[in-house]
Amino acid sequence: MKFIRSFLRTIGPVIKPIDPFSIQFRLTVGIGLASVLGIGGIAGWTSWRMQQILLEGHKQNTVNVADRFDQDVELYLMDQMPLEEALQRVIDHRTTANLILWVKSPENRLLAQSDTLSMGSWQNQGVADQLLSLEQSDLVAIYPIQDRYLVVCANSLEIGDQVIGEVFVVEDITPDQQSFWAMNRSLTAASSLLILLIVIVIAMYVRRSLQPICRMNHLAANISADNLGEARLQLDQAPSEVKELAQTCNMMLSRLSKAWEHQRRFVSDVSHELRTPMTLVHGYLQSTLRRSDNLSDPQREGLEIAASESERIIRLLQDLLDLARADSGNLWLQKEPIMLKDLVLEVMDMAQYSGDRVMAQIDHAVEAQVDRNRLKQVLINLLDNAIKYSEPDQPITARLAREGEWAMIQVCDRGRGIPLSDQNVIFEPFYRVDEDRSRATGGTGLGLSIVKTLVEGMGGRVKVQSKLGEGSVFTVMLPVLQTTGAP
Repeated sequence: MKFIRSFLRTIGPVIKPIDPFSIQFRLTVGIGLASVLGIGGIAGWTSWRMQQILLEGHKQNTVNVADRFDQDVELYLMDQMPLEEALQRVIDHRTTANLILWVKSPENRLLAQSDTLSMGSWQNQGVADQLLSLEQSDLVAIYPIQDRYLVVCANSLEIGDQVIGEVFVVEDITPDQQSFWAMNRSLTAASSLLILLIVIVIAMYVRRSLQPICRMNHLAANISADNLGEARLQLDQAPSEVKELAQTCNMMLSRLSKAWEHQRRFVSDVSHELRTPMTLVHGYLQSTLRRSDNLSDPQREGLEIAASESERIIRLLQDLLDLARADSGNLWLQKEPIMLKDLVLEVMDMAQYSGDRVMAQIDHAVEAQVDRNRLKQVLINLLDNAIKYSEPDQPITARLAREGEWAMIQVCDRGRGIPLSDQNVIFEPFYRVDEDRSRATGGTGLGLSIVKTLVEGMGGRVKVQSKLGEGSVFTVMLPVLQTTGAP
């Protein structure tokens, strides 16, 4: 029993994951079919050949007895013995437990026969009667009668120039045939077991041989921007072709890492270099708008549009700079114990520009180790999105609650909602669910990406639940520092 359990544990990884389109399955099935055809063909040919040898031996024995029968009869006739007595003497001499003979005249009259034919074993189920009714001549054939296998040889009997009749020689090969079938069954069982073992061994060998490719697949599936520089393949025991592929993949990963690093540095440098002049431009525009009372309405409108767009570009550059710093690991967060209730209420006061739409619901007063300004930026981004993408008469709710060791800040709106297919990618940079509406509201597609980056930098996580036509709920989860009393 222990051996069976150990064997099943060994082959378990081989037989459990069955993918009919995998290389492992195809190689195993192909080699298994080749083994079946090869071993099965050899076993089948061996079985057929052994049966042919067995039958040929028995047939030759009956033919030899039939061919020498007339010579034996002539020896007795030389002693002036009557013909029928001579026939009977030869038959008695040749008869054994499995070999019987009889002689028929041309008129189909029985001249002599083995006494065995009159015994019970041959009389059972009319075997003797069926044999004595045979009339073929010059015949060697296998007769399955009842549950017996009999080799029958019929030959013309001539003494001198006189035709006496036909002599029939029958040999019972049932024991040999039964032994052959038993051996054939054993051979089939042994061949099947051997094929099964070969298939299992081959499957295990193929699985082990494909492990380097599986490792490459696992590495490729887990590569991200964070570990691109460290991801490398080490396949010392792999085949030469797989080693070459691994080296090529390592070279490709190295080039991708350098390209990604150049891209991040470029975004960071461009954002940093452009932010200062754009800030100056925005400042000059604001100063011009404040000091110039002699501007015409079209001029003032043009300057206001330019100031608004420059402010939007400054926010975009700041977001890009934050993302570049986060990607390179240089985003600095000043964490400190903060009462989240006070922070949420402060952000609610800042959002009163939208009227009385924004409401706070504080279920628990919890404390967390966060960056105050960055968390405020997160909540402002979420509230700003909720206000922009909701109808003016729909309320916005900011809820603070606790769930186990997590503090949950939820921003709930009753806007248009987000399609299910977009909910997994809305935190990607520059992704917009509604391009037209985002452009009209001044969205850049970086707000939610900044939210996710900042929350994860503070050890938390962010998620969204939304239904079309019912609104969205953005949840920011932060680890609780300590429990405080009720509000």
